[in-house]
Parts: sequence; C-alpha cells; structure tokens
Amino acid sequence: MSERPIGLGVRRGLRLKCPQCGEGRLFRKFLKVSDQCDACGADNTVYPCDDAPPYLALFLVGHLLMPFIVMMSRDMDPPIWLMASIWLPLTLICCVVALPYMKGLVVGFAWATGVKHPDAET
Repeated sequence: MSERPIGLGVRRGLRLKCPQCGEGRLFRKFLKVSDQCDACGADNTVYPCDDAPPYLALFLVGHLLMPFIVMMSRDMDPPIWLMASIWLPLTLICCVVALPYMKGLVVGFAWATGVKHPDAET
C-alpha cells in the first residue's frame, strides 16, 4: 500500500470528492456512496461509513449550538416551548446539512488508513 496522507483523504472527503483522485463525486444520491468514481473508477463502497457520520454530525452541531442555547436560556429566560420551537428544528437542519460532509470525512479517513469492510475484495 502506498503512503496515503490522512489529511489528504479527509480534505477530499470534506469536499465530497473521491478520496483516490480528488476529482469525481463521492455520492450519487444524498448519502449514497457512488459504486464507481466518475473520474478514476475507484470503488468507494468498500470503505465502512455507516455508524460514525451521524455521531460526528451531532457532536459537531451540538458543540456549535450549545453555547448559543445556554446564552439564550441564561440571558433571556424564554419559556421552554419557545426554546424547543427554535433550537430543535435548527439542530435538525444543521445535522442534516452536516451529515454528508461527515460521511465524506469518514470515507476519506478510511481510504487513507486502508480500512475496508471485512467482506470487501482486496
């Protein structure tokens, strides 16, 4: 296996590009990894990316929004229904937006480290 920098794989994944060539699209649908890269023909479905992206997306969004939630609660003291009506939809939207980028990051990291599905052909 040739040297694959983790930073390169992560950057390409965050750009939603094929980690192998950096040119082709990583996804063919919203979260469906392309069977074959348009540019280089690499099979990116061999990299496991099922469980980590939702956790990473929620972790990121939670850390970005929580200071604002706490400040609003502390400084304005709004009713709970108002807090829920503002922050729950915003959290959901931010997680849905962040999810493809986190999945791309995980695919790029798996490419760089050589991690593949156990049943994937070598």
